[in-house]
Amino acid sequence: MKKLPFLLLLFVLTTGFSQSEYYIKSNDGTRLCIHEYGNGKPIIILAGGPGLNATYMHGVWDSLSLFYRCIVPDERGTGKSVMNKIDSSSMSMDRYMDDLETLRKHLNLEQIIIIGHSWGGMLSMEYASRVPNRIKHLILLDPGGPTMLFTSYFHDNIVMRLHDDDLKEIHVLDSLHKPTLSALLPGYFYNRQKGLEFKNVMMNIDLFGQAGVSENTVKNYVKDQSHRIAALSKYKNPVDIIQGRQDPIGESTTYEIKKYLPQTNIHFIEGSGHFPWLENSAQVHQFFTLLKKILN
Repeated sequence: MKKLPFLLLLFVLTTGFSQSEYYIKSNDGTRLCIHEYGNGKPIIILAGGPGLNATYMHGVWDSLSLFYRCIVPDERGTGKSVMNKIDSSSMSMDRYMDDLETLRKHLNLEQIIIIGHSWGGMLSMEYASRVPNRIKHLILLDPGGPTMLFTSYFHDNIVMRLHDDDLKEIHVLDSLHKPTLSALLPGYFYNRQKGLEFKNVMMNIDLFGQAGVSENTVKNYVKDQSHRIAALSKYKNPVDIIQGRQDPIGESTTYEIKKYLPQTNIHFIEGSGHFPWLENSAQVHQFFTLLKKILN
């Protein structure tokens, strides 16, 4: 019986087929795969990384799709949105903004509601700084910051939580030139056992997009920083942050966001790390209760 939660999570993550799947073409010719789930008020959900496939957020749209129309794009270079070339030009903020505007126009929406997790939250803030009148409500789940200040402590906050076995695995993966995220995952969680369960699930699904997405995207995000923080104040509509109190991304990141977006409401979930919907049942319940209250 102890294995039941893991097996259920594995089932959820590997059997969640979209109700609708189609492609749109961005301005540079990139074919972007869009997945839709449920009916009702439309919500665009942006996953993290950069460069992670959106599959890990299945639990979020699975719950919301009972009441809302959840629109989940495979961001460029992830999922089925395969790029012919990954470089600084193809992964620029301009290209990401074209993608979101192409999707908004395809949906025939004057304004959109965005839920962005981690990097998805950062991408959402870039979009808000570019076209502030096109977002109705910005909902950030454990987001990175509008600057890269959080990176000065984020990694240390994760590593300090790891055990010797995790650190050895990181060393092995590094030596093989493979991504180390799987070994780092327990450090993203408040409950280590939940982190290990999630890690086991990740071994059975395709988590990573194309090589080079993360490096090139982050460089472009840094390059665009001065414009972004100068222009964010133009966005006047609601902002809500839901963040695990023990997220290694740190509380200070939320207050940095509030500095540039003073209308931000911050909601902390105690006993939770970077993935509140994957922690213990009390945290999961609080997360979805908060999220649905914000959306309503």
